[in-house]
Amino acid sequence: MKRDKAAFFDIDGTLFRNSLLIEHFLLLTADGIIPESAWSQEIGPLFEKYQNRLGAYEDYLDKASLVYQQKLVGIDKDTINKYSDIVIEKNKNKVYMTTRKAVDFHKNNGYKIFFISGSPEFLVNQFAHIYGADESIATKYEFDPDNRFTGKVSPMWDGRSKLGAVMNLTKRYNLDLDSSYAYGDTNGDITMFQLVGNPHAINPSYELIDKLYMDDDLRSKTVIDIERKDVNYSFHLSDLNVIFKKF
Repeated sequence: MKRDKAAFFDIDGTLFRNSLLIEHFLLLTADGIIPESAWSQEIGPLFEKYQNRLGAYEDYLDKASLVYQQKLVGIDKDTINKYSDIVIEKNKNKVYMTTRKAVDFHKNNGYKIFFISGSPEFLVNQFAHIYGADESIATKYEFDPDNRFTGKVSPMWDGRSKLGAVMNLTKRYNLDLDSSYAYGDTNGDITMFQLVGNPHAINPSYELIDKLYMDDDLRSKTVIDIERKDVNYSFHLSDLNVIFKKF
């Protein structure tokens, strides 16, 4: 039986130019649904460090995800969905053209398209629908019988979770991983890269590119795509003579 080829896409920082979770967090904060201090006091310092290149992007994002999850407890599903709709409508076109073109290329050439993201499923599923994904897998948020968020999640932001997601999809869709592609930007995407024949790191974090470079197989097969202004710089990681240095 012929097996299908697939393209697996992370969203935040890979297709979308920011984080869907962060945009939702900021909108809820702006309207007073979540206290403003949740961002200014708990996330702001790490964001400033990242902005000033004194801290890691992944540290800032991990902390923001944790605080968001904590502050969302008790908020009803209708309110969450209302702000989700606003976030998607406002941000649906704010994507990297490099990755958007990759989505279009794979769709036009018969690949199965899967979005796998650490952001909440109530954001990811809408975003994936807009870009024509065959299926999306995201962090699941648990709601109680009164439709209020309980604080419990089933994460999809780490490498182990994404590994399980890809393997499950491979079994259900009978996928040829050696002929498939994966697109990501942080450490959480590295297991997708290990599984496929054609990994692409989109504006990768230092932590990801360092791990890719130290792995012989990943170094030989990974393509780095850097998008700045209206230019895309694309090259094989193996072409680098020296690794990028962390600030």
